[in-house]
Amino acid sequence: MDNIRTMLFCGLLLAALAGVAAPSFEKVPDEARTALRGTRGRPTSTGLVFVNGHYLKPPYVLARYGTAIFVNNVQVTDQVVPWRSFLATQSGATPAAAPAPAPAAPAKKASAIDDLFDDAPAPAAKAPEAVAPAAGPSEKFEMNEKAKALLKRINDQRTALNRRLRNGETCFFGKDYARVDVPQRLGRDLIGVLPEAMRDASDGADLHNRMRARGFVFLNAQLCAELIANRADYTELVERRKKLKEEEDLQKMLNSRQRITP
Repeated sequence: MDNIRTMLFCGLLLAALAGVAAPSFEKVPDEARTALRGTRGRPTSTGLVFVNGHYLKPPYVLARYGTAIFVNNVQVTDQVVPWRSFLATQSGATPAAAPAPAPAAPAKKASAIDDLFDDAPAPAAKAPEAVAPAAGPSEKFEMNEKAKALLKRINDQRTALNRRLRNGETCFFGKDYARVDVPQRLGRDLIGVLPEAMRDASDGADLHNRMRARGFVFLNAQLCAELIANRADYTELVERRKKLKEEEDLQKMLNSRQRITP
């Protein structure tokens, strides 16, 4: 009987993986990665990150390569500011020759102060593993004041995301839906039930219904479908939950000792 259940589970898992393909974020042009270089933050082991339904294990390193944001070398946004906007800042630029701008996705407010202590310039030659090597720009790009202002918008978003993770938040990144940010306390409640729900749900719709019944209405149907496509991640989430519980118990013990110390 156990063998039959195992075979059924594997069949459902393969069907889910075949039915939901992970979408790709808008590629960062090679010229953008070369001209704008990159910025990396310090590793953090707090918070949780999901990208198109796939759980990324900590520690997390948030970086900007060119015009997009990456977590552990996995791209998690489209171009925050399109490369064509940077090219338009150059002297002699011909806006008419540039492609029509795509509708901009609504952006959440980012911090106006860059966390300089978290930033370390990344050499242009070192690129994320999943991204092809950068090619040199056809014309030399000059970093003027307008380009600096555009670049600051991207760096501010990276810094804001880095702070969210350091505060223990859970972030769901998806190509087909707006990013979902979950505060630390609610995120702990979520990880308390999500692994088993992912394991037991028959499909994305079932997972969606299960999570809504438990009050987690912020997990939309598309996100739940992607979680089911990455159902095997539930074992990693169980381990993460266990480690978080151990860290909480240790912190409570340390706090208790401090209170009774004369």
